[in-house]
Amino acid sequence: MSNPNEAPQPQQPGAQPPQPGNVPPAGYQPPQGIPEPPSYQAPPSYQQPAPGYQAPGLGYPQPGQPGYGMPQAGASTAPPAGLSYPAPARNTFGLHFKNVAQRFQDTTGVPQQLTVSYWLWVAAAALGVVASFINIFTVRGLFGEMMVGPGIVGLIFSLIFAALYIFIAIRLKEGSRWARLVLTILGALAVFSLLFQVITLNLNFIGSAVAVAAAVLMWLPESKRHFA
Repeated sequence: MSNPNEAPQPQQPGAQPPQPGNVPPAGYQPPQGIPEPPSYQAPPSYQQPAPGYQAPGLGYPQPGQPGYGMPQAGASTAPPAGLSYPAPARNTFGLHFKNVAQRFQDTTGVPQQLTVSYWLWVAAAALGVVASFINIFTVRGLFGEMMVGPGIVGLIFSLIFAALYIFIAIRLKEGSRWARLVLTILGALAVFSLLFQVITLNLNFIGSAVAVAAAVLMWLPESKRHFA
């Protein structure tokens, strides 16, 4: 038993005061020498990578490298290699008058089927102009002088469309994909025009028939390789 006359021991530094209902026995000494937890150390600051450092990739091309996103420009926009004159790039409009005579006549390096398609487009344009000119006199004989004016206006429009046809056909043989797409649409429209012109005995049906044949030829396998 404890002596009631014993003086209480002094409380150690850092010890918790006794709580009611949890009074330590007499002579209890709190443990000594418990190490304090280490102080928090901040992580080292971020260092910029050295010049020339390349992050490891996952096998995919990085932005700015060949093969990322769109295909390389040289593989998709360069004109066909077999042409005997410097043609504009495939993806450009290509409207300029430098060496225009050679661009119109020269079919060197163009597949045979596509060459036939090209000249059929030129023939369709010329036939449209001739048919419009003949229609002036045909309409004049049927309806009199009052229809000569509209016939002349039609001739002017046929000249404009003929020039546009020939220009797009030139771009077709130079390997332009947009030209083939435009001529495909015009060929599809020529099918419907052909049916109407045959019913109404319009001489333009000859040009429409030639345009349909030209549109078919430019999608044959030999012609398609020219646009690869």
